[in-house]
Amino acid sequence: MRRVFLFWTAWAVLTTVSSSARAQSWAESVLPERAFDAGTVARGSKVRHTFRLVNRLDQEVRIADWRTKCGCTEVRVGARVIPPGTQTTIEAVIDTTKFLGYKPSGLTLVLDQPSYAEVDLNLSCFIRGDLSLNPGVVDFGIVTRSSASKPAVTLNLTYTGGQANWGITRMQTRSSRVSAKLQEQGRSGNGQVQYLLTANFDPADVTGFFKDEITLFTNDPGAQPIPIAVSAVVQSSVTVSPSPLVLGQVKPGTVVKKVLFVRSSQPFKVASIKSNKDDLTAETVAEGARPVHTVNLSFKVPTQPGPYNASVEIATDLKDEPPLKLTTFATIVP
Repeated sequence: MRRVFLFWTAWAVLTTVSSSARAQSWAESVLPERAFDAGTVARGSKVRHTFRLVNRLDQEVRIADWRTKCGCTEVRVGARVIPPGTQTTIEAVIDTTKFLGYKPSGLTLVLDQPSYAEVDLNLSCFIRGDLSLNPGVVDFGIVTRSSASKPAVTLNLTYTGGQANWGITRMQTRSSRVSAKLQEQGRSGNGQVQYLLTANFDPADVTGFFKDEITLFTNDPGAQPIPIAVSAVVQSSVTVSPSPLVLGQVKPGTVVKKVLFVRSSQPFKVASIKSNKDDLTAETVAEGARPVHTVNLSFKVPTQPGPYNASVEIATDLKDEPPLKLTTFATIVP
């Protein structure tokens, strides 16, 4: 009897371990990046990184919760329910104001569909004690693309390392949408240097959440470049809803119909509607200029089962307004 009991106990343990390993395996497969090192940063910087969750499974993935590894870390999650063929983002932000030296942090992501799993997303940096930044990030906030003036943000950068003739030699951004200027505000006899950094943003042709980075290079040959995070949310003068369009589970050969609404604060005409796939079509209900247009969308479901996605571009006659892009997702089930 004792041998039978030990056998079943061992079998239960092995089954549990195997099930846990499978859960961990699928969870890690949908998170292509699980660790990021931001390098050397100025004290006061807000170090941020966006992890992607890409659902390549044939089942829905759901984010149930998350736990941060430090009180200095904030987490922003996009969609918490991710259908097959779609993705979402998990952004981690470390506030370095109260720390020096190497700082590890991040979060533990808790998933409960298609089965329970926990995955660590790690974010780290090295915080310089001789360099401080205030505020710690270039955040342009909510920006209207049609705005005539380019929004600007100023930051104070202070060096207290005592190195003679220390200075910033050049700056670099990832995109041409952000420009930056640097002005030296003063130097003291003990090697302290103060700079004023002014960043400008051109929101033309940008829609939604925007990210960039300003990298500072110094004349210290032994020091790494200093990154400064840049962000903005650009509002379009035209919107479409619902967006994205998630159709859920659909049957092969059926026809799914949905109604879309295209809105603006001023009357406009819909110039064209184009789909990148023949089985997804859309047309306006009425012509002429109006602040709200109704668009009828029709999806003839293909016979091939599995994840499906397509996009529709809606162009208007509004000046300097790029076409809207609507992404459609579905799961074709037999």
